[in-house]
Amino acid sequence: LEMTGLDPAIDSILEIACIITGPDLEPLGQYEAVIQTSPDQLAKMGDFVRDMHTKNGLLERVKQATVTLDKAQSATLELVKQHCTEREGVLAGNSIHQDRRFLYKYMPQLEAWLHYRQVDVSSLKILSRAWYPDLPKYGKTDKDHTALADIKESINELKFYRENILR
Repeated sequence: LEMTGLDPAIDSILEIACIITGPDLEPLGQYEAVIQTSPDQLAKMGDFVRDMHTKNGLLERVKQATVTLDKAQSATLELVKQHCTEREGVLAGNSIHQDRRFLYKYMPQLEAWLHYRQVDVSSLKILSRAWYPDLPKYGKTDKDHTALADIKESINELKFYRENILR
């Protein structure tokens, strides 16, 4: 997810992307959408977020978006249902606690379909630095900071940890 900020009480979802993978972390399906967002919501963005989403082009794409939040939730849930039974799909990515909070508020059917467990790649990053200080740090390759680019980056990072510490 990409949001207008970090507080689901006042911020909203700008973009969603989902990649379903198998145990080998190879993609089985994907969906992405930029979500219609009101000018009032966009006006609430802080400077840091506004600058980031201006540079990566997301703000301009949001202004042209035709996909509603409900449509994005339905399409994402449909993809998940094609590959996972109820409570089987595991949310995974970097710092996904925030994403879960936004899903709970704005996409409750999708959030309820997912398993309560999740895989936060950031946890592996923290543990690898503590337990394997000689391991080279994962070098982020995409700095676009869009929902789909972030997911692809998280999958690549998870592959890095699998190959280097989870053997």
